[in-house]
Amino acid sequence: MKLVNTFSLSATAYSVAKHGDVIFAGLNKGRILQCSDETTVKSVFVDTGTFVSGLHAHNDELYVLLERVSKVNVYHLTTRQLLRSWKHDSSGRDINKLRVLNNKVIIPNRRLPSLTIYSLQGELIKQITIPSMSTDLKALAVCGDNSVILSDYGANSVSRINIDSGEVVWTAKYVKEPQGVVCYRNRYVMVSNANSNTSINILDIYTG
Repeated sequence: MKLVNTFSLSATAYSVAKHGDVIFAGLNKGRILQCSDETTVKSVFVDTGTFVSGLHAHNDELYVLLERVSKVNVYHLTTRQLLRSWKHDSSGRDINKLRVLNNKVIIPNRRLPSLTIYSLQGELIKQITIPSMSTDLKALAVCGDNSVILSDYGANSVSRINIDSGEVVWTAKYVKEPQGVVCYRNRYVMVSNANSNTSINILDIYTG
């Protein structure tokens, strides 16, 4: 593992998305920065005016979760135009808490607790109840063709959930205070934690 690039930001980045060779960083002060993979040059993609807790680039659109104002905004990646918006009521201060998979928008909902599944147009498809989910910090990653990985800081757990069946495939309790999560080469789940010995924990994607 080697360091490829470093971007200096004006505020804390709580959400990140990649589209081609462009990286989008959603900041706690509301701006979404657009960075090139090849250089350290940055520009403001859009200023939402509020905390950005989820980003995902899908097709030609950027899906943005703005929890403090309880909504999802969708912008065109080229024109930066706001295309549509819908309400999502689940207040929190989370990281990468929105993902798009199989033309569905998935967002953990602290209040229920559940995974809320929307169409790309913002129509509610279903709620997947997660019995052990806490009301604390969440992070989400896409895993394979039909699953997501949910990192739950409050429950000290990392789970794989099939969004079609609603089945919790596995739950791992190895990582204390888990935060950021990403799937790597569809073989591993990489999870960072927030305790005094900050580390990256690597789990098997099939068994946890």
